[in-house]
Amino acid sequence: MKLWLILRKYKHLKQLPLLKRFFGIEPQVFKLFICFASISLVLSGDVSLWQKNQTTTIVSKSSQSPTTIEQIAANITVKILAPEALGSGILWESYNSSYIVITNQHVLRAGEPPYYIQTPDGQIHHARILSNSHLDGYDIAILRFHAVHNFYQTARLGNLSTLAVGESVFAAGFPHNQENINFSVERSPDILPGLALKSGLVSIVLDKALEEGYQIGYTSDVQKGMSGGPLLNSKGEVVGINGKHAYPLWDAPDFYKDGSQPCPPLQKLITRSSLAIPMQKILQLTPPSTFLSEYDKRIPIKSSQPRIVVNSNQENGTKESIAQMQAEAELSKSCRELSQELDLSEVN
Repeated sequence: MKLWLILRKYKHLKQLPLLKRFFGIEPQVFKLFICFASISLVLSGDVSLWQKNQTTTIVSKSSQSPTTIEQIAANITVKILAPEALGSGILWESYNSSYIVITNQHVLRAGEPPYYIQTPDGQIHHARILSNSHLDGYDIAILRFHAVHNFYQTARLGNLSTLAVGESVFAAGFPHNQENINFSVERSPDILPGLALKSGLVSIVLDKALEEGYQIGYTSDVQKGMSGGPLLNSKGEVVGINGKHAYPLWDAPDFYKDGSQPCPPLQKLITRSSLAIPMQKILQLTPPSTFLSEYDKRIPIKSSQPRIVVNSNQENGTKESIAQMQAEAELSKSCRELSQELDLSEVN
């Protein structure tokens, strides 16, 4: 466009015989000179503009902001669909374009296949169940999906042996509300709605697992739909899989996997606690590469530890209430009731 305007400007040169009379220059030659000069100016201007545009696309590498529990939960928690919303799941491990998701068996029983997984970016992936006979009798299900053009963060696992009564934990998942109930695969929203993060404290760590593998009790208000989601510690590590909420509708006693029954004081504490299956149980029951056997490789746990920021609205509890919780847990495991007149200083 610039070149055309310049040539139009000098179109009258062929009507200027003075160029030839005084300078010995043919108008056509002068036009040719102007043409080359104009092209040079246009190209140089375009190069400068390109360089300017390239400069604006460069992003300075500033230091990363601290990672929050909310960010970690949002990155590793997925929604299980069939095609309606069934529950939650955990992005457990990956290799190349293959991803493994952990959820509860009872989540899948709430719907019929085919099953789908909605990832944190809102994308929906077809999933298939991976069978493993070692998981029989546990409320654990394994799903796999492929995402060729997407990368998703996977969970870092915490250690059950370091989990203590009174420790802060955070339960993540997708509670069933009107927004989730009306959701379907066909809608394919751009973002993943409805993620909840419930803070709480560890109330009991059982010496042996209950039926279906449940072993961690905590005070977080786990709701229907959050089953299969992660239970995180304050380091952002996944220590368990949410599965049961407190005060179940049925008034039935719990049993250990060996068929024995908790004593009444311990049963009361279990009943008023939400329950999770330890992530270590999956590692114990499944040798490496069980689910990604065709690759014969499992992604190692990341060595870099992000700095975690815990929101101030978490349920920290006072030292007195935590001490009382610890005393009750210890006495309940010994089948003794916690007396209201108990001197906590003597217990500690």
